[in-house]
Amino acid sequence: MLVSYQWLQDFLKLEQDPQDLGEEITRTGVEIAEVKHPEAGLKKLVVGHITDCQPVEGTHLNVTQVDVGERDLYQIVCGAPNVAAGEDVVVALPGARIAGNVKIKKGKLRGIESNGMICGLQEIGFADNLVPEKYHDGIYVFPQAAGLKPGQAVFTPLGMDDYIFDFDITPNRADTLSMEGAAYEVGAIVDEAVKVEDVLLKADGPDWTEDFSAQVDPQLAPKFYLRKISGLKIGDSPLWMQRRLWNAGIRPINNVVDVTNYVMLLTGQPMHTYDARAFASNKLVVRQAASGEKLTLLNDKEVDLDPNDIVITNGDQVVMLAGVMGGLNSEIKDDTTDIILESAIFDPTLIRKAALRHANRTEASSRYEKGVNWDATERALDMAAMLLRNEASGQVAAGVITASAEKRQPVQIKTTVSYINKVLGTELAASEMMRIFARLGFKAQSAADELTVNVPARRWDIAIAADLVEEVGRLYGYDNIVSTQPALAESHGGYSASEEVLRHIKNLVEGQGMLEAISYSLTSPEKAVSYTKLPKQPVQIQLPLNSSRSTLRQNLLTGLVDAASYNMARKQNQLALFEQGRVYDLDGGTYNEHEHLAGLYSGNAYFENWQHDNEKIDFYYVKGQLTNLFRALGINLKEVSYRAAVIPGMHPTRTAAIYLKEQYAGMVGMLSHMVTRSNKALSGSELYGYELDLDTIIPMILNPKTVAHTAPKFPAVERDLSILVDQEIVNQKIESVINASGGKYLYDLRVIDVYQGPHIADDKKSIAYRLTFLNEQDTLTEGVVAEAMDAITSSLEEELQAEIR
Repeated sequence: MLVSYQWLQDFLKLEQDPQDLGEEITRTGVEIAEVKHPEAGLKKLVVGHITDCQPVEGTHLNVTQVDVGERDLYQIVCGAPNVAAGEDVVVALPGARIAGNVKIKKGKLRGIESNGMICGLQEIGFADNLVPEKYHDGIYVFPQAAGLKPGQAVFTPLGMDDYIFDFDITPNRADTLSMEGAAYEVGAIVDEAVKVEDVLLKADGPDWTEDFSAQVDPQLAPKFYLRKISGLKIGDSPLWMQRRLWNAGIRPINNVVDVTNYVMLLTGQPMHTYDARAFASNKLVVRQAASGEKLTLLNDKEVDLDPNDIVITNGDQVVMLAGVMGGLNSEIKDDTTDIILESAIFDPTLIRKAALRHANRTEASSRYEKGVNWDATERALDMAAMLLRNEASGQVAAGVITASAEKRQPVQIKTTVSYINKVLGTELAASEMMRIFARLGFKAQSAADELTVNVPARRWDIAIAADLVEEVGRLYGYDNIVSTQPALAESHGGYSASEEVLRHIKNLVEGQGMLEAISYSLTSPEKAVSYTKLPKQPVQIQLPLNSSRSTLRQNLLTGLVDAASYNMARKQNQLALFEQGRVYDLDGGTYNEHEHLAGLYSGNAYFENWQHDNEKIDFYYVKGQLTNLFRALGINLKEVSYRAAVIPGMHPTRTAAIYLKEQYAGMVGMLSHMVTRSNKALSGSELYGYELDLDTIIPMILNPKTVAHTAPKFPAVERDLSILVDQEIVNQKIESVINASGGKYLYDLRVIDVYQGPHIADDKKSIAYRLTFLNEQDTLTEGVVAEAMDAITSSLEEELQAEIR
């Protein structure tokens, strides 16, 4: 809401500097986004009277002689199509500054001397949407009735010497969407009484109510009043009204439409005028639209009406989308003489939905949807009728048609002085609170600690005792309320033990060169249970946005695969992504959340390098990354085992389930070809990933933090062992046998070679291991190591029928 400082002075004796007043208003709760002074930056703009205007042959230019209040006339060349002798116009003298800080100089156009510039409103800072239509493509011409003198500054006649407050209004303070409402607010802040004059209207035409009927559903329009004005002369509204309109952000149209807009700005009550010829039936009906009905609005937009739209009809034809915009078939035209004037209250919810539905939010609809003052409806009707008589030569017909007139009970709130002080943390006396309510215009009574406050209808946002607390607090001044430290138990910030472990795990994974991704918790029912060894009942949400976001995930790999698809579609094929987050399921009627960690790899283990070391990501690389992670977490690798598994979405022969102390803890492997081939971006790529159940792993972590140890003082002893075993025997089983029989000094075990081919049977494979023995307390002897090696070879021969090579 744009509020004029000069217009406020009609209601209040304001002496504050406008900038200071804007700051004071902001500090009480209604933010002033900006205080504009339209005159700022402009100079040497005066009223000029064109005494002569001669066209320049062969051009669109005219040579004018302009009286600017000096001894000699100014010759100015002007190309505006509406320039003519006898007009009072805006003249920028040589040396003037116009919009955009443009300086006007003497010059020549087509060789003709020009001393200044005749301006359109846009050229001196007016927005396009505020310029009256007939001056939109030309210069502005002052009305003759304005009585201006050549040479006087244009700032006062155009309202540019005003200060405009931009009230950034929250929906609960819609009472300030009017000049009267803003005046009451400012009056309460500066502690001045507000002068609002009553309207005394005497009809001067015959009674019309016997010949006209109005049918209104009070559920749609609880208040609905009509007046008739005859004998109107359509023309421009007076300059004083036009400048108040454009300073409030509304374009002047004509004296009839401008009056209704002016009264809406003044009182907050939206109004509408109909050409009486649209009601030849002498009947008006307010109802909901019928299916299939259409209406062409005043902005030439045809809308398909909805059965929930409130419409005004003449009994047969829709003439207005109520509360939003009138119809073109009842528009005020240049030859209109008789009008029907409406002032009403409509259902705010239906108005808001209609404006949204038809993408046609207007000044009227924005007020209706937030609420309007029920006490202003009749007063606004009489005020508009009086202005139409004064400014459009109208004759006000006797009688008001009251189609509905629902009354609202006055709001009375009882509270206590002690309650208000307790909430605010103040020690205000009852008399001080009474003064604050008086400033607000609230009638209040005090009896000891009790307060009874009667709230006027213009403040429909006040309904409960807490609202009164806010009013007292903001007018007393938030800066005056003493700051106190709340009496609360002391608390120390920090992470819980589980959060510390999760952060540590993420740091380790990032240290492996992976980038963190964050994906949606919602996915499709199919994806929710993919990449899951033992899927449980999925959790469906009740109101999904779409089918692809209807189910809570049971795995994190789904989101990483989607991220890989997005990146690969953009030629980013070298990926190492991870996500740590929660997955969800429904088990035994209980909703559960679990912490998981997932990683996804594609491309090469190393970026392109000059050594041409281009190792491709495979199962063993990813398994090695997991091994390093487990080791860094302090997990005993001898308790980790990998077993072949069939998991939905994963490759049937390149996937393993991970067990920790014989508990299922996750899986690692390659995504199935069905997944990659079904996605164009992934087609032809090999993706490897893992997913870990951290709820299972974290309790088994021996040392969640990295701890440094001194290097061992005694040397380790290495032995290589090569064995020939059946092809179906997996490495995990072999290592289990070695670890079980290797003794307490077996420190490390790793595969150094695998061979299948000539010189050995087709159903056999040769595997070479490097075993490291270490005693951190003493030097190992050859006998101890040899004994351990004998035990290992014996176990391999007995349990796996291995052949020692």
